[in-house]
Parts: sequence; structure tokens; C-alpha cells
Amino acid sequence: MISRSARFWFSIYAFTAVILTIAVGVFAWLASESRKEAGEGRTANARPPVLRHIPAERFLLLARFDPPAYSSESQTDEATPKTFQRAMARYAKRDFAGAIPELRAAAAAEPDLWAARYYLGICLLLANDVPAGIAELRAVIAAPASRYQEPARFYLAKALLGQQDPDAAREQLEAVVRMHGELEQQARALLAQIQ
Repeated sequence: MISRSARFWFSIYAFTAVILTIAVGVFAWLASESRKEAGEGRTANARPPVLRHIPAERFLLLARFDPPAYSSESQTDEATPKTFQRAMARYAKRDFAGAIPELRAAAAAEPDLWAARYYLGICLLLANDVPAGIAELRAVIAAPASRYQEPARFYLAKALLGQQDPDAAREQLEAVVRMHGELEQQARALLAQIQ
């Protein structure tokens, strides 16, 4: 015959086993339900899924930009080719199409004059020659480090949005954010609009 003390401890252990079985069952059910929800298999550094469709008109609005300012003080007059100076005088007057031939000539004459390639890319975008503008900005990005790489990435992202390529634009904007430069906040704001 089982003693009263043994029965007491047996009932405590049995009760604990029942509670643990219920807890494991609830945990297993919650785990199976969570797999049915969106996000299964995502890792911490994975890109978030596109949750909404962005209309073409919205892409065009996001692609718009004011031409970046040019400061002639950053270029020494003796070292800067006259063709570049003339082109930037037109640029300052917002004659972007008129600046293109002289920017092309300056870039051809001095391949390391990244300012010419950068502003040529900007002018081409503003003159609606988007593929040529994208090519120029990509050349500036691929070049050795210069102060034009961050803005080139930013305006390339704008152009890519105009081409309705949000993934490529997102890649450029994320690179701008990682550079922690003057355009970081604008890049973050634009990223938030295309997530």
C-alpha cells in the first residue's frame, strides 16, 4: 500500500507534468501559427518586402530634383580648363543643354576632371537624356575616390527612380547613407518613401 506522503508527491509530479505538457503544446501551436504569417524565413539584414505598389506618377515625382549648386571657388582658375568654366557659366544660367557640349569636351580633354563628368551627368538628366546621364554618373561612382561620388550616387538613385527601378535606386541610396555625408538625411527620407 502506498503511503499518504508518496501519493501526495505523486500527485504534485503528475500535476506538474500535465502543466508542462500543456505549455509545450501551446508553444508548438504558436510556433506553427507564426510561420503562416508574412516574414517567414527573413533574416535581420534582409531587405523588407515591397508592401505596396508605387504608381508610375509617384516614381516621376520622386525622380525630380533641383540642379545641385556649383561653386567656382572650389576650382582654381589656372587649373580648370576654359571649356569647363564656360560650361559651368551656362550651367549657372540653367542652360543645361547648352552646357553639355563643353562639358563633354572638358571631360574628353581631362579624363580625371570628375567635376566635368559629374555635371555632364546632371545636365544630361535635366535635358532628358537619362541613359547617357546614368552612364556618366556611374563612371563618376566607379572612379577613384572623389568628392563627387556621394552626390553622383544620390542623383543616380533619382534617375533610377525615374526609370522605375526602385531596387537599384535603393542600393544607391543605402550607399549614400553609409557614406554619412551631406546627402545622408535626404537619402534616408527618399528611402523611406520607396520602402
